[in-house]
Amino acid sequence: MAEEDAPAGEDLAGLLRALRERADEDYRNPDPHRPAGRHQLDLPELGLRVSVTRSRYPNRPDGVDQYAVTLSRPALDRPPPEAEVTLVLATAFGDAATLAVERPSGGSLVRLFRVPVGRDAQS
Repeated sequence: MAEEDAPAGEDLAGLLRALRERADEDYRNPDPHRPAGRHQLDLPELGLRVSVTRSRYPNRPDGVDQYAVTLSRPALDRPPPEAEVTLVLATAFGDAATLAVERPSGGSLVRLFRVPVGRDAQS
């Protein structure tokens, strides 16, 4: 799993774009020496941790090419609020964010989404 903290002063859009691009690269060119996994980024200014994986769901050749997105607070003290979730999804996925589907998490402190891969990420 790739994890990093957001460098001070780097813009949110650039950080989230790079996170998504790492997931895209892992999907297109998996490293045979490392199992595919989620890519994670802490955003201290929003108090969020964002994890992104790109895969087919269900995981088979005819599955739908989607991102799995997990949003949580590093302290796991409460679920991320709607305003921050909307900001992160819209910034990371553009128009595809409107197609994001939240997966039920039954009182969990994390929020899970499936986001279809947009035209800009396909290959």
